[in-house]
Amino acid sequence: MSSSNQGHSALSRPKSRDSHATLGQFSFAPATRTTVVTTTYTTTTTLAPMRINAKSLSERDPKEYPLAQVRAPESIRKIYFDAGGEVGLFEEADDAPKKAQEHTILQENLRAANGKMRKADTFKGPATFASPSRTRRPVTNLQPPALRSVSGRRKRDPTDDSPPPPSIREAAEMASLQRRSKKPRISTRDEDTAHMGITPEDMEDLVPATPETELEGSQATRVPISNDTRKQLRESTAGPSHTEATSFDSQEPSQSQSFSTSVIDGLGAAATPPIAESDMEPHYPIARPTPIHLDIAAAQDASLPSPSLSPTTYAANAQQSLAGASSLGLAADYESNDVSSLDLSQIGRPERIEDMSPNPQLLTPTVTGIPDMLNAFDALPEEMKDYVMYQMLRRCKKSTLHFVADVVNPALKRDFIASLPTELGLEIISYLDVQSMCSAARVSKHWRKLIDTHETAWKELLEKDGFALPSGELERAVQEGWGWQFTENAESYERDLRGSSTASRSDNDHATGSGSSTTADHEGAITRSSSTRQKRKAISKHGVSKKQRKKGLMSTKAQFMSYMLPIEQRDGPNAYAKRAQAAIPDPHLGIPGLRNMHLFKSLYQRHHLIRKSWMAEDTKPRHIAFRAHQRHVVTCLQFDTDKILTGSDDTNINVYDTKTGALRSRLEGHEGGVWALQYEGNTLVSGSTDRSVRVWDIEKGRCTQVFQGHTSTVRCLVILKPTKIGETLDGKPIMMPKEEMIITGSRDSTLRVWKLPKPGDRSIMQTGSSAANDLENPYFVRALTGHHHSVRAIAAHGDTLVSGSYDCTVRVWKVSTGETVQRLQGHTQKVYSVVLDHARNRCISGSMDNLVKVWSLETGQCIFTLEGHTSLVGLLDLSHERLVSAAADSTLRIWDPENGQCKSRLCAHTGAITCFQHDGQKVISGSDRTLKMWNVKTGEFVQDLLTDLSGVWQVKFNERRCVAAVQRNSLTYIEVLDFGASRDGVALSERGRRIVVNNRGHEIEDVPDADMVDAVDQP
Repeated sequence: MSSSNQGHSALSRPKSRDSHATLGQFSFAPATRTTVVTTTYTTTTTLAPMRINAKSLSERDPKEYPLAQVRAPESIRKIYFDAGGEVGLFEEADDAPKKAQEHTILQENLRAANGKMRKADTFKGPATFASPSRTRRPVTNLQPPALRSVSGRRKRDPTDDSPPPPSIREAAEMASLQRRSKKPRISTRDEDTAHMGITPEDMEDLVPATPETELEGSQATRVPISNDTRKQLRESTAGPSHTEATSFDSQEPSQSQSFSTSVIDGLGAAATPPIAESDMEPHYPIARPTPIHLDIAAAQDASLPSPSLSPTTYAANAQQSLAGASSLGLAADYESNDVSSLDLSQIGRPERIEDMSPNPQLLTPTVTGIPDMLNAFDALPEEMKDYVMYQMLRRCKKSTLHFVADVVNPALKRDFIASLPTELGLEIISYLDVQSMCSAARVSKHWRKLIDTHETAWKELLEKDGFALPSGELERAVQEGWGWQFTENAESYERDLRGSSTASRSDNDHATGSGSSTTADHEGAITRSSSTRQKRKAISKHGVSKKQRKKGLMSTKAQFMSYMLPIEQRDGPNAYAKRAQAAIPDPHLGIPGLRNMHLFKSLYQRHHLIRKSWMAEDTKPRHIAFRAHQRHVVTCLQFDTDKILTGSDDTNINVYDTKTGALRSRLEGHEGGVWALQYEGNTLVSGSTDRSVRVWDIEKGRCTQVFQGHTSTVRCLVILKPTKIGETLDGKPIMMPKEEMIITGSRDSTLRVWKLPKPGDRSIMQTGSSAANDLENPYFVRALTGHHHSVRAIAAHGDTLVSGSYDCTVRVWKVSTGETVQRLQGHTQKVYSVVLDHARNRCISGSMDNLVKVWSLETGQCIFTLEGHTSLVGLLDLSHERLVSAAADSTLRIWDPENGQCKSRLCAHTGAITCFQHDGQKVISGSDRTLKMWNVKTGEFVQDLLTDLSGVWQVKFNERRCVAAVQRNSLTYIEVLDFGASRDGVALSERGRRIVVNNRGHEIEDVPDADMVDAVDQP
């Protein structure tokens, strides 16, 4: 009695409760669903609200308890789960005090209605919380069948021998035993007939269960039901409504406290459902229930006719003992000895009404109850575990949360790369960029090994990022063991590991009785390696015939063709890595667990650091300078990592060693100044004011071909190589031109096309410029006529040729036929420069009218006119998605070739721009006194590369070196800046200062005496 009053008052005073307490409620749907004609009756079981105590959470310091005052996340505030085949719902109230007040009102209404109250919500439209309806079971009483399957109950096996219902005395004894049990199970909640799945049709023959029916047991046959009773039952269940069966805490003091004949599970005391006539068989055994607390007075009154015998009123009576209880049980899907999946009775309760159940029989939780607590947690539905776990975390200090995070987070991490087959892991890695690859390599040893040894991916990144391997560098990396090395600091470089490796192999050979030399020099290593291979071949010669070996080697056409390729293209990246590992098998470098062959990664790292050094302020490049062409102007320049070629108006072409500056050869033969040159491989083509075109063998230093035909200075030329311009219907590439071509432009207003002679082809030495020479020359293809003035600039790609002329026009030609495709008119002055934008099918021209024009090759229309320069635009360059123009107004401009927008204006020179080049990182430009470098992305000036000059004739750069032809003190010099010298181990003392060398590459003192010029220039 006192417990009930305390519980009722607690729920009716929400303001006195902890503001962080929460209120949850369970529902199960549908208990019944019946369709009559066009009206559907759906009954959903809703259990009494369950208050989750949050004792003093508001008083706890959020710094110590970070989750104490944080509400449960939305994702777990409304949980659907499976409850014995039914859809269960747990929903936390948004407003706990309001929900508690509603519950109190329902209690009072139920008390006033003497247990006959119902709450109905009428709605239209589809139900949001329902499951398919049950088919009506036909009524039959012929045999004692198995209990019908209803929502929330299992089918009982009719063969089970269950004990008869207990008598009042037996029930009292069982209650006493329960009070003494170490694991008491109590019933705290009721369920009405709706929870047991009773449909309105089933209730026509229902009677309330009373202790009298229990006492009579098997002697009871069938209880007659009056019409008034049936009417009363219909009023409490049927109707076009959503019936919410709720249990309450209050009851009248005079009402008896009965126990249910239905199976009671966990904390919930289900309201005893009426028994349909079809379910009541005289001799059918009923499972013995687990009794709840009984007092003797209530037991004595249980046999008297009383409103307390109503199942609904009984639910209220049972609820009285647990006013405001903080947990509930699920009376569903069990036998009498089952433990419910929501049985929380094993968990202890606090002392006060806000903290504990008013039932004094519950035991205080102790550490010995931890196993029961864990068992109860294990029995929860998976969906409810999230909610319960969060409530526990709310009560944990930060230190505990840190501990949980330290344990949970590593357990949730999974190495998905290690879980996959190696092939799939490598495929995933191949999609990463360089920065992601380097970051991923630091995740774990396994990732590092996969990334470092993924040679194909690193080779593709080399090509994608525009790095070109110089000739011979790959083979050098294989032989010197670069693939084992890592950069440790700014001064680290790729070392030659062959010395230590050779000594190691020699020691091994000596220990095994080998007579090979132990000399650790480079040649010794090569000799020893060759000797070993010859011995292996000699041994295998007797095992396999020469014919069989040849047949196996040339088994397929693809294998045969692969040997026709250069060595750089013949083997794949993995083959090179295997060769590198075989060349230096045991380098003894770094940590053994992290030692992996990473050949192409080391190459990428090398080139990346060289590129980065260009823009670094503290970089000190190696600077060599040597005199060239006396005081003459250098009109053209081209170089690679091996050689530098310069053409001058002194009629000569000089060939220098790129690394040392030594003069290798001087190509003499032209009778006038050389104004154009270009080479491919060992073949050089030059054009001169003597109107001839010459082809040279660079290594031999001699002229192999002389082409005549132009009647004036050959001002520009280009070597056009076959390029893929499309595909046929069957997927074969379309290459244009069919073979390498030479295209020249002259001041005679014509262009001429020749085939490029191959090494060993017949030599042609023409003289004069008559038309007969064209017929006699097997390399001549055609002449392109149409311009009316000097052809100043040309550009070609595939089958398209663009020429700019002093006649103020730009012409577009088709190389394969020689026809004029477009004649582009718009400039009002001479055209000095042209570039071809083949990706957008456009061309760009610069003119003396200070304008840059962008043309459509398809329509011949001018798309953009780029204005800004105030003088002759003599130079254009299109590269890396940037167009750069240089003019005589001492400025350069960077344009977006897509829309013609000016990105940057480079202003620092004091005279006309005579030369420049750019890539995706920088612009290097020369003017009257300096050679400057700019950031192409921002347009900012970076540094002066060369100063104190009297003129800059030409400038070219590659990934590593910048080569400029300049004039100092009226003398012509070639200046070479090597930004990759540190990667080759060049000492710091040899970097950062200008070193002048003679024609043999030896350092000399720079003597500006004019009398010394001729002597120094001699080879």
